[in-house]
Amino acid sequence: MELLIKILNRTVAKFGSAFEGIYAGIRYDRSILIQVLIAFMSIGVFLFLKISRVEWLFVISAIFVVLITEFLNSAVEDICDLLIKNYDLHVKEIKDIAAGAVLIAAMYAVVVAVVILSGRIL
Repeated sequence: MELLIKILNRTVAKFGSAFEGIYAGIRYDRSILIQVLIAFMSIGVFLFLKISRVEWLFVISAIFVVLITEFLNSAVEDICDLLIKNYDLHVKEIKDIAAGAVLIAAMYAVVVAVVILSGRIL
């Protein structure tokens, strides 16, 4: 029983740390905050349009993919900045690759939005 309580306490602590990370990302990283605001605006637009369940799956997946990549990009950038204080071409390349992942995710989100919106407009 004690082992189960220890495992449960550790699990709760890990979730607490994860929620603290989400809060810190939104509070301290402007790019993450912007992506979260865009996500909420997108949800509002698609609620107004009354999209289907399948369309919601695509919208929600696109939102989560963008947010996940933005959080990871911010973490990569922060790690690089902590480890390397001076300008370094390798660090620039690492940061560019992480930013590229966000761009690809954003392009996916735009494609999803365009497909859904074009079905409503055309």
